[in-house]
Amino acid sequence: MRTFIIKANKAKTSPDFKLSDLPGTSGRIDVLCRFLNSAFLLSHGLRKNVRVWLLLYGPPNPPKAIRFEGPQLKVRLNPDERSTAKLIMKALKAGEGLKEPGKEVEVYPGLYVSNRTFEDVIRLTLKNSTLYYLHEEGKPIEKASFGSNVAFVLGDHEGLSREDETFLAGIAEKVSVGKKSYLASHVVAYVNIFLDSLTPPP
Repeated sequence: MRTFIIKANKAKTSPDFKLSDLPGTSGRIDVLCRFLNSAFLLSHGLRKNVRVWLLLYGPPNPPKAIRFEGPQLKVRLNPDERSTAKLIMKALKAGEGLKEPGKEVEVYPGLYVSNRTFEDVIRLTLKNSTLYYLHEEGKPIEKASFGSNVAFVLGDHEGLSREDETFLAGIAEKVSVGKKSYLASHVVAYVNIFLDSLTPPP
């Protein structure tokens, strides 16, 4: 299983953004839409060995965690940002009444929303996956060793905070796909393709 965790520092935690103006009204949920598509979409199908956590930290509510589970996912992911943003909007609507941090609401099969924090999700992921922090200053990904259950954490266009990085120190190996700062969607696409190359074809 491949897990991808992205923290979106300003992504809105309420569903009152405009689908016609995602960059201007949603706190850059458009970045998350492109990230999701790169994580899951193949030319003629959907990756079933992928899990994605979207961690939304913008106003006005407490953090929201939206989880997409590839093996159970029944919703249709399309290449366009608008339809993907609709799924995020529906998840945020479903999570409006949540109070308990650990309680999840199933929006659709394979799509869940909760109030889990960045730290909650990292701790949960560490139970069954080896964690890697994608960062320009990390070890080249080609020199890292990967098992069957791997998880990658990265920030949005603003990156992770110093507090987040302090939390990850000692529990996540820092790896890099290059010395330049790339788009999150491009990074996850590269990681998927690289991991595909390590797996012999059936």
